[in-house]
Amino acid sequence: MELKQLEPAEIVRDKYGSWMHPEYREYLDKHHNNQEWISQIECDELKRHFNIITTKFYLEASVSADIHEEMMNACDLSKWDPIVPHGFFLIDIGFTEDDAEAVFAKEIGKESEVA
Repeated sequence: MELKQLEPAEIVRDKYGSWMHPEYREYLDKHHNNQEWISQIECDELKRHFNIITTKFYLEASVSADIHEEMMNACDLSKWDPIVPHGFFLIDIGFTEDDAEAVFAKEIGKESEVA
């Protein structure tokens, strides 16, 4: 499978605050349609395909317990604005089975600028 460098995309979150990078979504739909989860090997292949490393932030670890409960009960992440790690860009924000998460990606080998 050839490499396709994933680049940042315009983020337009839905009314519930969810969003997924269109190329990332296309890859998942094409290679993992109707799968509830992907294995570590499949995840590693996805990252190799897009030449990225990823990191995740979980809602529960990012907000107070009261806000977490409020957002989870309302199924609304529109007020959650996780801080983007330096050099990364958002590829997915949404609900999982147990919590909500934001997934960020960064090009492998891309040098960080130091101020």
